Amino acid sequence: MKTSIKISLLASILASLYGCGGGSDDSNSKTTPSTVNVQGKAIDGYISGATVYLDLNFNNYPDSNEPSVVTADEGDFSLSIPASYQKCVKYVPLVVDVPVGAVDSDFPGTPIEEAYSMVFPPQFALSTDQDLLNLTPLTSVVWKQVEQELRENQAHSLSCESMVQEQALLDDIKQRLVEQEWRVANRYNITVGELYGDYVAADNAELHKLAQDFVPGLQKSYEETRALIKQYPDAELAWVEYFLGQWDSNNKAYDSHWYRYEFVQASAGNFSSETHVMSDDLQTKLTLHDKNSMVTTQSNGVNIEKTVALEKADTQFTCSVSEWLETISSQSSGVRNTIYSMVSDWDSCKASAITGDVVQALVTKDYQGTDLVNYTEHTYNNGNDSGFTHLIGMANSVTADDLAAVRNVINTDFYSEDSHGADYWLRTQNTFSDDLSEPTQILTSHNSKGEWSRETTYHNGTYKSECGDSENSLSEYQCTK
Repeated sequence: MKTSIKISLLASILASLYGCGGGSDDSNSKTTPSTVNVQGKAIDGYISGATVYLDLNFNNYPDSNEPSVVTADEGDFSLSIPASYQKCVKYVPLVVDVPVGAVDSDFPGTPIEEAYSMVFPPQFALSTDQDLLNLTPLTSVVWKQVEQELRENQAHSLSCESMVQEQALLDDIKQRLVEQEWRVANRYNITVGELYGDYVAADNAELHKLAQDFVPGLQKSYEETRALIKQYPDAELAWVEYFLGQWDSNNKAYDSHWYRYEFVQASAGNFSSETHVMSDDLQTKLTLHDKNSMVTTQSNGVNIEKTVALEKADTQFTCSVSEWLETISSQSSGVRNTIYSMVSDWDSCKASAITGDVVQALVTKDYQGTDLVNYTEHTYNNGNDSGFTHLIGMANSVTADDLAAVRNVINTDFYSEDSHGADYWLRTQNTFSDDLSEPTQILTSHNSKGEWSRETTYHNGTYKSECGDSENSLSEYQCTK
């Protein structure tokens, strides 16, 4: 996944959760309250007359079943979440649609003339430090980068349910957000405290001006997203995002360019995306920055995903092409084959055959219904034979029996530390419960580096994260070290 940051949607919701706040342990709770309230503010200046909603299906649209509320004076809102959705508060974003006619406290005599939307990330992606409850506009800039990673690394449609099953991805995103938090604070020469503060209440003119500078990008994103939806009326999801500043990992700093990101998902497991460097007036595409696609098919009892990723690197592009071959079963198994190369353009990358220097991973998944309860992954670098190299480049002819053989050589027991000769391995165990006296989900993982983690989620939406170097040493304190 990319390490760039997309500076987007520069407005925020200052949210604190009453009755379903993140980071606390409420394991003694026996009942789920009928409703809990999410309270906060919508800020460019303070925005009144905007609609805040819990985006349960990640489609950036206020569907009829999604809890919503209109912001009052000073941008305040109190959003009631019924019991049926309380477990989702942690995993889905809050979106605020700012319509024509809403009022920005910066210009109280001039109602807003161009609509736009702003977003607040799901709780799982944020710090749970109680000193950082006030979330600023800059905390929301990370969300579109997070969302891009989710779209481009998860074949299934995003929802509350799908999110809770992808702990490895969530852990990776959390780490990236810690890095991005530092980058954003470093870029604007502010403290983390200021990053999470209310710049209007603090009378911070510099950050206030910064937020105003991003509004044209928000408006352009809103306008072109609507046009893209009309262009692809049958797509499950389509959106455009303009953002300012891409993280340069070589220079350890942001650049000063505007970017345009476009994403179209025809169906689950089938999408395309591309990012262009834009002119300062946002009217002209200057160069291609990156491009990605995923195509999913099924044949001979096998689910086949092919992903292509291109990213600008000096005068050429880095290219990675992967094929994920997996049995369609409640006890699935398969391989993921990946090649890396330098190419001159997208067509060359897309045409790359998966041969030569291939990195291969052996994967097993155990499901109970739709719940992923066990997962193993063993990765073999090029030159380290997994025993399944004969399945490289065989997407058109591989059978379920070919892939089922992975289970004959991989110990799927969660507590096993057998590497099976792999350069890296990961094992995950997931338990679920509908009993209100028990946690709704406990997800535990450990890997070949000796790292253990556990995340426990309760029925009222609260959760706790634990880390350690063994299962017995897991504690919340270890996650902060």
